[in-house]
Amino acid sequence: MRVQDINLSPAELQAILEHQRVMTLAQGGEVSLESAIEDFVNNRRDRWMQEKLHQDSVAQINEIEKHKYFRSIEERHDIGKRRAAEEWCEKYAHLWRAERESLERNGFLQARLTLGVAKGLHLQPAATVAALARKYDCEVYLHHEKIDFCNFILQGKKYVNVKTVVGLLAVTAVMGDQIEVITSGPQAKDALQEIAQYINKTFKVQDIEGVAGIEPDAPQAPASGPQGKLNQ
Repeated sequence: MRVQDINLSPAELQAILEHQRVMTLAQGGEVSLESAIEDFVNNRRDRWMQEKLHQDSVAQINEIEKHKYFRSIEERHDIGKRRAAEEWCEKYAHLWRAERESLERNGFLQARLTLGVAKGLHLQPAATVAALARKYDCEVYLHHEKIDFCNFILQGKKYVNVKTVVGLLAVTAVMGDQIEVITSGPQAKDALQEIAQYINKTFKVQDIEGVAGIEPDAPQAPASGPQGKLNQ
């Protein structure tokens, strides 16, 4: 199986991006995302998955303990670990897993946009978007339902690297199409804002809500802070 055909989760993609940075430092030269995915899958993925499962298990136990505490106060007696676990699993486990595996939880910003560039993503607009992305210290990827080539598949959707014109030319998007852009890294918010405003000029700064622990007016916020998304 080609690495581009592996269906990644946001947590896996974030781990791969970190693995790519480590490989780049170790080798003293830029390592492609495809090479990082291949090396991660072959040499790191199993151990990473074991560590993640352990961390998830510990986090779930903590959530169940909190549920037990508050429900026991509510009923004025100890409801017990078994009942607490059953209640939490039935009512909250699926929501907890969805949030934990979300783009936002794993450090990505996302914008869903309607393409407003008259020529679509042909050569000149694609070159402009790529140039905008290269200005920033972050990763930028784009999804469109009609993509022939992709750098990876995330949650069943194909994404291409926005920093390469060749990749963007594989996106046969025309004016009015819906596209998604995700970013990750130190300057993720600034990059997403400028690219989104180029793709659709109606995108405004005030549309940004707190995402992935990042607030509009602050470089960083606690992980437990409010979450939201970037909308057109």
